[in-house]
Amino acid sequence: MNDMRERHSTVICMQEGKILLVRKEAPEWSLPGGKIDPGENHLEAAQRELSEETTLPLTDARFLAHHVFETEEHYLYQMSVSDSLQPRPSDEIVECRWFKVDELATANVKPTNIELLILAGLL
Repeated sequence: MNDMRERHSTVICMQEGKILLVRKEAPEWSLPGGKIDPGENHLEAAQRELSEETTLPLTDARFLAHHVFETEEHYLYQMSVSDSLQPRPSDEIVECRWFKVDELATANVKPTNIELLILAGLL
């Protein structure tokens, strides 16, 4: 395995058939998640990143798979978000938004995240 790959925990959040994406200052959208810190396991990273980026707690998340790409690898989780919970941008995130699946075709989404959604059977 390539030790130079960035290790990420990524969370697919679903609410009424919509997928949550987040955006930093750049125009590109991505799934909530980020790099796994030294000494942290992928579940801990998923919890931390989701909370940092969206203020949502990681609850009843289901581990889907570990996907390895050329320059990064992702530990992928999926969870349903109750209607009573709404994400709020936090930390470096400037916007959180729910997207319908058909809206993703015209949104500027990080290519590896599109691949993750395809691998998860959502696209």
